[in-house]
Amino acid sequence: MRPAPIPIEDPEWRQTPPPVSATSGTFRLRRGSRFTWRKECLAVMESYFNENQYPDEAKREEIANACNAVIQKPGKKLSDLERVTSLKVYNWFANRRKEIKRRANIEAAILESHGIDVQSPGGHSNSDDVDGNDYSEQDDSTSHSDHQDPISLAVEMAAVNHTILALARQGANEIKTEALDDD
Repeated sequence: MRPAPIPIEDPEWRQTPPPVSATSGTFRLRRGSRFTWRKECLAVMESYFNENQYPDEAKREEIANACNAVIQKPGKKLSDLERVTSLKVYNWFANRRKEIKRRANIEAAILESHGIDVQSPGGHSNSDDVDGNDYSEQDDSTSHSDHQDPISLAVEMAAVNHTILALARQGANEIKTEALDDD
C-alpha cells in the first residue's frame, strides 16, 4: 500500500528553515559560486603573465598581494569573495595558458583548411611526419626563422579570413545578378 501524500496545507514543512552552516556568523562559499576578476586585477595579471607564464608559489603570492592592493579601498577590508588568493592566481594562469593553446590550435586548423602549412603549437608543421631522427638533422639557424610568432600569424590569418569573406560576398552578388539577367 502507498503512503498517503503530504497535504500541501501542512504547515510543518514550510516552517523548516534551510540548513545553516555549523558556525553562525561565518560566511562560507557554496559550491558553484564563482570568483569574478575585476578589470584592475586582470591588468595586473596580464602584465605578470607577459613576464612569466609559470610563476612559482612566491610569485603567485606577490601577484595576489598586488591585485588586492589595487582593489583595496581605504578604510574597508576585502571580503572573502573579493580577496585574491594564490590559488585563484594559479588557476587564472593555468586557464590563460590553456586558452592560448586552444586558440593557436584553432588558428592552425583554419589555416590548414585553407591549404596553408603552419607550425602547430607542438612545434611541428601540420604536414610533417614526425620522426625521432628529424631533430638531429635540422640546422638550428633555419628552424626558428622559418616560423612566425603567434601574434603576426593571427593578424595574417585575420587578413586571409577577411579576404575570403569578401570574395564569398562578391561571388554571391555575381551569382544573383547572373540569375536575374537570365530571366
